[in-house]
Amino acid sequence: MVSRMSDLHPRIATARVTAALRAFRAAPDPQKAEWARTVLFWLFWLSVVTFSLGQAFRETGPILCLATLFAYHYWGYRQSTLRRFPRKWLFVAFYGLICVKTALSLDPRQSLVYVLPNIWKGFALPFVAMECARDMRDMRRLVWAFTLAGIYQGLDGIYQHITGHDLIKGTATIFGRLTGSMSTYRVGDYMALVLVPAFGLWAMLPQTRAAWRRAAATALILAPGIHLWIFAQARSGYLGLAAALLLLWYLFTRPKPVYLLVPAGIGILGALFGPQRITLETALRDGRIELWDIAWQVIQARPLTGWGMGMFGPAFRALGLYPVINSPRIQHPHSVYIQFLVDTGVVGFAIAMAFMFGMLAWGLRRIYRNVPRSGAPYDMWTMAAFFLAGWLCYLVEALFAHDFLRTWWLAVSMGHLGVMIGAVVNADVNADVNAGNTPATLVGAPPHENRKSS
Repeated sequence: MVSRMSDLHPRIATARVTAALRAFRAAPDPQKAEWARTVLFWLFWLSVVTFSLGQAFRETGPILCLATLFAYHYWGYRQSTLRRFPRKWLFVAFYGLICVKTALSLDPRQSLVYVLPNIWKGFALPFVAMECARDMRDMRRLVWAFTLAGIYQGLDGIYQHITGHDLIKGTATIFGRLTGSMSTYRVGDYMALVLVPAFGLWAMLPQTRAAWRRAAATALILAPGIHLWIFAQARSGYLGLAAALLLLWYLFTRPKPVYLLVPAGIGILGALFGPQRITLETALRDGRIELWDIAWQVIQARPLTGWGMGMFGPAFRALGLYPVINSPRIQHPHSVYIQFLVDTGVVGFAIAMAFMFGMLAWGLRRIYRNVPRSGAPYDMWTMAAFFLAGWLCYLVEALFAHDFLRTWWLAVSMGHLGVMIGAVVNADVNADVNAGNTPATLVGAPPHENRKSS
């Protein structure tokens, strides 16, 4: 009897799988597309949460997302965000530039090795992310994903600060700077990019107190991540997050122009009298200045067309230039903007800037016109503002930090861009739905206004 029962279980499971496959085949394409989009969303959500845990997660997440994206577009491209996005030509121009400057390079094979891994781990992510920002439920879930990522990585940083080694990988601090589980103090740049959308909690918290009290509660929730951001001591991360917060403050409060002098004054005082790590004196002794001087000589040798993707190192060695302070093996000039001048020349630089700042301008113009003013319920435009600020954070970090194709940095930033695009494209479509789903959370309103509105 027991043997017969055990034989029945595989048969029942097989029958159920067969029935599910038949139902899937019989379903109309819009239904298949909806199923695919649901899978895509949760794969992207998981990739955000697990991103900093290790290379395996950063490798497998984008591959699974891209495969699911192909399925979604196959069955439902007509209803996709990508089809409705009016600035697709910016992607075509920018990615076309990358392809051309990979082929027309000082060393095309090395350029290909440099670019290839970023195709699925970076360049594809805006198309994944924009399909994951369809309504307010998606946006709230994504904010929570970045919140979780910031909290657990921050807790790992606190553990490292106390013990000298992080809990996840056992990495020691580097010259007193925290690394978290990413084994590099550049985790400060990562934390800046994670914290900006996580600050969306400010809009999502129940409106029982004034806006500044919600800001304090948000800071308390994200305190572990803020701790790691501070003590990783990544100056570009400081600048990026400061720029993002300034943009959010401007969008939500619309201050008088004279009030903008306040953050400018704080920045100047910090550069003159702040901690040594961020002072002007330290900046003037930074090794980046040597790299920028070498980069200028490399640019002068090929000002119009550049040297090809990832060719800064081979280019300065070909010209007989060698850094003294920095390693002669360094492959980038520590500024994305200078790097584009080196790699793609003036013509390619113009295309790259049209993409990067064209996306910023498109999103900013739409969000500025539509984001709720003080006292209005938060909506898709509100949430889009946090991801727009995340894209600005990346653009500011790019002034002084990293290689353009540093995979983890490009991946997080392109994800922000995609979510911002999805939120803006879908904001008008979901206006009525958002009004029905939105709790009594009012942007920037004091408590008495909330009680009146409810």
